[in-house]
Amino acid sequence: MNRPIHSCNPEIKLRPGSTLLADKLHLPALNYPFPEGRDSNTDVVEAEVVEWAVRHAFVERGGRGEAVLRSLGPADLVGRMFHRMDREAFLAASIWSAWMFLMEDHFCEAGAYHGSPEGLAQFHLWLREIMTDSHGYDWHPICQAIIRRLPVEYTDLCVRTGEATLDMARRIEKVSSSTQYLRWVEGMTYYFLGTIWQVGVSINSPPPSVKEYLLGRSSFGGGAPTCALADVVAGYEVPPNDYQHVEVRRLRTLVGIIASLCNDLMSFPREIGMIWNLPNILIAQGMSQQEAVNDTVRIHNDLVREYLELEARIRSWAGDGLQRFLHDMGTLMRGQYDWARRQKRYAATDNFFFDTLANPRTS
Repeated sequence: MNRPIHSCNPEIKLRPGSTLLADKLHLPALNYPFPEGRDSNTDVVEAEVVEWAVRHAFVERGGRGEAVLRSLGPADLVGRMFHRMDREAFLAASIWSAWMFLMEDHFCEAGAYHGSPEGLAQFHLWLREIMTDSHGYDWHPICQAIIRRLPVEYTDLCVRTGEATLDMARRIEKVSSSTQYLRWVEGMTYYFLGTIWQVGVSINSPPPSVKEYLLGRSSFGGGAPTCALADVVAGYEVPPNDYQHVEVRRLRTLVGIIASLCNDLMSFPREIGMIWNLPNILIAQGMSQQEAVNDTVRIHNDLVREYLELEARIRSWAGDGLQRFLHDMGTLMRGQYDWARRQKRYAATDNFFFDTLANPRTS
């Protein structure tokens, strides 16, 4: 018999607001020797993303959900990661960014499928089929099967998610080559795998080791599909053999982990006691809050140094498309930092004394 799906326990659910630490902590310098920037169309695209979410009833106009989405700024995140984008591709990627925020909130770690990895697996397989064949797959029958296993309050939301996923996938497919689009679907599959592991972990489970955590974080952090969209949004294409070269695969994995650790640091005050945050795992091993922050920054900066060494090797043989991709991987990581530091829900500037960025580079 399948296990019932439960609403998330209050101890697990992410807090709706930020938490101020008892004592403000020192955040050592993060190493981002990459250019800062923001696409000039970001504010206009942001407004269109909100309209998309309202139209698909993911959020209610004028309600708290709309306010949270505006505060999150999904287009602001994309616009800071990739500075010069094709207009329609920018909108498609920003809609995907909003879709990720909303879908996770409703269905993943703190949502309907908490404690039910098999239920989330079925849900993700359904979403993946929509993405795989966005013009031929009839998603309604499986949607009805999923609804039968969900609490009644998720019935309409599940249907709206199917409709929104179809629209989002078609937008990305329209601005991608077939190879680029399937790269993104593959990245989403890797992301889905990590979230299934995530929802199966109980608050009473032993915390994972640092290596176990980083393995999962590189998946459910969404790094793979984000990297897959880098050349799509900028209107070029990395040759497939270059994108899948073993050194480029290693580099993309590093990018995903580095961006995730930045998020862990910025969101730490909001997620004290949560298992899916590296400082909390280090605290469970006996470190103080400040020691855990320091060690997370050390791990982060060690990975950035590894990235820079690997990037230099790749640049020695990379063609024009891959050279542009390497530039975009740098702005992706720096953009994650610039976005997260400004997030009101993280309250990072209220909780940390910031050192300046290490070794900034302007071009």
